[in-house]
Amino acid sequence: MMLWHFFVIVNGVIPLFSCCTSTAELITKLPGQPDGISFKQHSGYIATDSRLGHALFYYFVEADASDPLSYPLTLWLAGGPGCSSLGQGAFKEHGPFRPARDGSLMKNEFSWNKASNMLYVESPISVGFSYSNTTVDYADWKDADTARENMQFLLGWFKEYPKYRDSDFYIAGESYAGHYVPPFAALVVDHNKHSHANPIKLRGIALGNPLLDIQISIDGANFLWSHGVISDETLKLKKTVCNDSRYWMERFQFHGKLSRECAEVSAKQAEEMGNFTDPFDVLGPHCFLGTTAVRSAASSLWDAYHAKLASRMGLVDPCLQDYIVLYLNNPRVQEALHANRTKLPSVWDICSSAFSLRDTGIGDNIIPVLSALIKEHLRVLLFSGDQDSRIPLTQTRTIANLIARDLKFSSFGGYAPWYDRMQVGGWTQSFGRSRKGKNVTCLTFATVRGAAHEVPYSSPSQALTLFKAFLDGSSPPKVPFKN
Repeated sequence: MMLWHFFVIVNGVIPLFSCCTSTAELITKLPGQPDGISFKQHSGYIATDSRLGHALFYYFVEADASDPLSYPLTLWLAGGPGCSSLGQGAFKEHGPFRPARDGSLMKNEFSWNKASNMLYVESPISVGFSYSNTTVDYADWKDADTARENMQFLLGWFKEYPKYRDSDFYIAGESYAGHYVPPFAALVVDHNKHSHANPIKLRGIALGNPLLDIQISIDGANFLWSHGVISDETLKLKKTVCNDSRYWMERFQFHGKLSRECAEVSAKQAEEMGNFTDPFDVLGPHCFLGTTAVRSAASSLWDAYHAKLASRMGLVDPCLQDYIVLYLNNPRVQEALHANRTKLPSVWDICSSAFSLRDTGIGDNIIPVLSALIKEHLRVLLFSGDQDSRIPLTQTRTIANLIARDLKFSSFGGYAPWYDRMQVGGWTQSFGRSRKGKNVTCLTFATVRGAAHEVPYSSPSQALTLFKAFLDGSSPPKVPFKN
């Protein structure tokens, strides 16, 4: 069964692609950007539906190399649903810069543009600087619409940047992008089968802490209990009264309203976790910006506290996301990014409220789409930060094993540690088939030690090592190495 037809059956599909227009522009220099930057940055809009006035905003960072065209191209999508790949992916995780409290930009030494040309797309419409002139579109938007518009975007983007049309191409993302990336990749595969133009050289997809099947992916009860975060009693309640799958389906389907049973279990869990425990990073420090404690004290004192905390714990500043919101709402920054040309009615934010509590397709099982992509010879990497309780590594590993069993793959090398330089970066397992006496890896699962839900944010060095291995078509390094 062709992937396009498979996607029609699962989600119901929308019409074929129309011609796209865009505004592709070179970024001269971002406000606060450090000197000595040699790679080029671009940004702009690609119109994905001129009839309805849809346009997706992008930020494109060329590889930090003398010949960027010799490097692959990776398109990154954030999750949510409805969160910004510009704010999360580019400025919080693996882009070349991270904003500071004073509005300056700090160079990220673990930027993924050291290994690839990076294309960040704010998708779907209404996310970040992306928009629709037909506001009714937001009321009934589905994941299938997102896949179609992302495909429209890609075709339009290649028209503006034709020299990258022959680059090896990868799609990556995290969290709810587990619902965005595989269907998008399926459309690329089907486009290649039916287009008379040169095929898009899609080689693989990478997904971090992905939501793939709500019945499996988000069950965090055992994870929280094993980390000492919830009690024996609450674990039992989550297993017998209201588990995470039911809780989130109720929230998305009924606009935040919960049954009495789920509300009571949720309240008990929240009480035990406490106010300062982040389910996306159960070991992460808390940011106090914007709280009552901060408003009652000099902000400079809290700035120093957060900086010292990050330094002592070997982490990035826990308030980085707050700095990103301030930075991207600066009119000078928006002008430099060629963004917000239409003067959107709301401020830029990390996530769009239009997608926060609606059923966009959250109940769809994406595992069959992943299996179908692997059958089309795409490599798949599933990686998990091991401090994330929202989509725990245990659940992603379960899905990897299910796919391997379904495709009758062999496991290569056994479950083993992988290394980031001289330290254990996490643990990994690869699956595939033997072809002509050679093991061909088709699916890799990897944990990232000490990482949160957003792996490149909390563990940037390990994330870059993992990303490089994925692009090289190899398993994560199994032996320690020096730079």
